[in-house]
Amino acid sequence: MHCISLGSSGVGKTHLQSQVSELIPEEDKVEITVLSANAFYYFNRTELQHKLILIEDLDGAESVLYPLRELQSKKRITKTVVHKDTKGTTKTIHLTVEGPVSVAGCTTQESIYEDNSNRNFLLYIDESEQQDQKIMDCQRLISA
Repeated sequence: MHCISLGSSGVGKTHLQSQVSELIPEEDKVEITVLSANAFYYFNRTELQHKLILIEDLDGAESVLYPLRELQSKKRITKTVVHKDTKGTTKTIHLTVEGPVSVAGCTTQESIYEDNSNRNFLLYIDESEQQDQKIMDCQRLISA
């Protein structure tokens, strides 16, 4: 199961994801703030297998959305690269990372690229004044 939380900056998307992630044992999740373009290919082969991947800000993760989609759908990604050994000899190697994985992320974008959105539950954060009032009432009750 995969989900993306969508909403304006400062409405609590990351807080919500953080609170839910506290219910998940540390060994079953990987929390990521920022990813480089090839980051997913350099995890150990089974390091992400059966893990919940929590991405704090999908807005800065456009370059990893393709391998992430492949991990979600095909449950495996492979990248072929040239590697130079200690003797200076080059050879082609395959970097493979196995799933399945579960993914959760947050974004301020109003819509998500269809190939990403159709693999996820989209959670739109309630930004109404009524919701703000409910939150403030709850906070007052807790502090009383």
